[in-house]
Amino acid sequence: MAGYGIEPLAVLIAKMPFLNAIFRHFPAFFGAVLLPIFLVSCASMSDFFTNKPPKEVLEKQAREAQEAKAKQPPPEFKLITIKTPMFRFYDYGILHTRPDAIELELFKLGRSIGSIRIEKSKICFLNDCYRKWPAAKNFFGKVSYGDLFEDILLGKDIFGGIGKVIGPDNTLIQRFQKSGEIIFYERKPGHTLFRNMSTGVVIAIDDYQEDTP
Repeated sequence: MAGYGIEPLAVLIAKMPFLNAIFRHFPAFFGAVLLPIFLVSCASMSDFFTNKPPKEVLEKQAREAQEAKAKQPPPEFKLITIKTPMFRFYDYGILHTRPDAIELELFKLGRSIGSIRIEKSKICFLNDCYRKWPAAKNFFGKVSYGDLFEDILLGKDIFGGIGKVIGPDNTLIQRFQKSGEIIFYERKPGHTLFRNMSTGVVIAIDDYQEDTP
């Protein structure tokens, strides 16, 4: 090689201080400059292959979710009366209706104490869950059916609308006798009352109206 005027690479590097400095500090140079670039590139490729949404999209989705939550109307408190052999309650509550469940959140002295949650095939009283039909019998007695409590909470007809008449102020009233027990049920905006006159079972739901001076 020397006969043709070409010097070895090591000799050239030794003669040129600039190249000598680069090669001598190459590991540090790679770690400080090239390695971060390499890692960022790998992260970008990882996001590409895993279909991970860009950061801007995630931030926009979170912002839209917060805005939608802020636009929701505040919950409306109800004055709840429940008087049954299985469960008794008299205080405030909030009724939540969702596609998969109906939930009556209960409050005592301004603090949530749990909820009554009704799903497709079961009902949960605080932390105890039961199948609908046995729960209805324990809750209301023999004159009942699986969806009775749900129908009352939603203000629907009960027992197929038997005995329904329209009373004063367009109040819907059902009064009938079934299996030897007398049932009274009335509904109007802001007020629902179910009463088994024979057993004393009562379910009442009224809009809460704060007293104003």
